[in-house]
Amino acid sequence: MKVKVTEVQHYTDTLFRIRTERPNTFRFTAGEFTMIGMGDDDIMRAYSMTSGPYDEYLEFYSIKVPDGPLTSRLQNIVVGDEIEVGTKPTGTLTLANLELGGNLYLLATGTGIAPFISLLRDPTTYDHFDRIHLAWSVREQAELVSYNSFLQDCNIVYTPIVTQDPEWPFMNKRITNMLSAGMLIPEIDPSKNKVMICGSNEFNTDVKTMLTDWKWEEGTRRTAGTFVQEKAFVS
Repeated sequence: MKVKVTEVQHYTDTLFRIRTERPNTFRFTAGEFTMIGMGDDDIMRAYSMTSGPYDEYLEFYSIKVPDGPLTSRLQNIVVGDEIEVGTKPTGTLTLANLELGGNLYLLATGTGIAPFISLLRDPTTYDHFDRIHLAWSVREQAELVSYNSFLQDCNIVYTPIVTQDPEWPFMNKRITNMLSAGMLIPEIDPSKNKVMICGSNEFNTDVKTMLTDWKWEEGTRRTAGTFVQEKAFVS
């Protein structure tokens, strides 16, 4: 389906956000992704919605790839243009695939923050856990600009992490290193804590390996688990 772009915001030379109209017929669950494209060819890519399931708009967060088949053109759109949005949202990074209760830890790198923004924009997410913790790792602090203020205002424990910026005065350790050191999740107990993972394939694999070694079980669309991950997003 074609939707009209209502807002475009560029944050850095490599990151931008798009908002579009939302047709009344478009339904999705917080944490899901859909396919989007320019509508003038068959090139479509998976993007998580950053909008909440009850918002009146659709929102997507993207990197800019100079020679990317889609983002090289997508980054040049302006308000009033149209993009193609797939009508079948899907994904494993939803609460339906996760055992509920205890504390929820959201672990993201880069644009992997996108589905977690959607989850945090859904009021029902907060009903299922005692406390929500979010760790978001980026290379440079300018990459936090897009959603930093929103996350600071959420009723969560928010840990922004910047790994390659010498002017960043706060946490700069990689999430995987923090996990190994027991800094992020004090009790590695899946009966008390649940984890959602979204980042690069390498990041997802490393965290999954740790949790699996610690006897956590991955959730799927067939069986709820103590952690879930999403691989299908534009990285």
